[in-house]
Amino acid sequence: MLKYQNYIFDLDGTLINSSEEVLNCFEKAFKEANYDIDNSKLTSDVIGPPLRQIIQTIAPELVDDDKINDIMLNFRRIYDYDENDISIMYDEIYDLLCDLKNKGYKLYIATFKPKIPTMRIVKKFHLDEIFNDVYTIDKFGTKITKEEMILNIISSYNLEKDQTVMIGDALSDMIASKKAGIDGIGVLWGYGSDKEPLKENSKYVVKDVKELRECLK
Repeated sequence: MLKYQNYIFDLDGTLINSSEEVLNCFEKAFKEANYDIDNSKLTSDVIGPPLRQIIQTIAPELVDDDKINDIMLNFRRIYDYDENDISIMYDEIYDLLCDLKNKGYKLYIATFKPKIPTMRIVKKFHLDEIFNDVYTIDKFGTKITKEEMILNIISSYNLEKDQTVMIGDALSDMIASKKAGIDGIGVLWGYGSDKEPLKENSKYVVKDVKELRECLK
């Protein structure tokens, strides 16, 4: 029996690498809104937070709400229904998920992505056959935080906190797990170049899937 019985995974940067896909869509969204950006800002470091926050990171000088809304709408239209999505799953992740599922453990996704692109990706990689539930930022019609996702999963599925863990590549994942009262495992293969804050706020830190397997024992 593993240390944990219930696993809550972040999506982007943890299960899948969607950085090239997302950044390409942002570039197109800004271009369609006739707003010039510094393309050097289009790095994986910006990916993870909610959409508006990403736009403000890419273009911090942009304060026009109408223009920001235009870019957000453009991005959602381009990304949500992209039939040529070039995202990939990280090596060995699928096997780990299948192993956990086959052993009878409960698996969940908690992501800041909206439902439409999340479910498109979940089905693309056949994750709908593995996860018990998928929590998106708009799952209940209004925006929810990662902490609220975790707490709702625990409450809805009657999970024990000491048997539940959040696994993610972002500082926000670890802070949310702390606030929700569960352990957090920070993975170093995800987005962002400065991993020190992630390390400082994680119960455990792993550099690859092999280390993650060992950590769960």
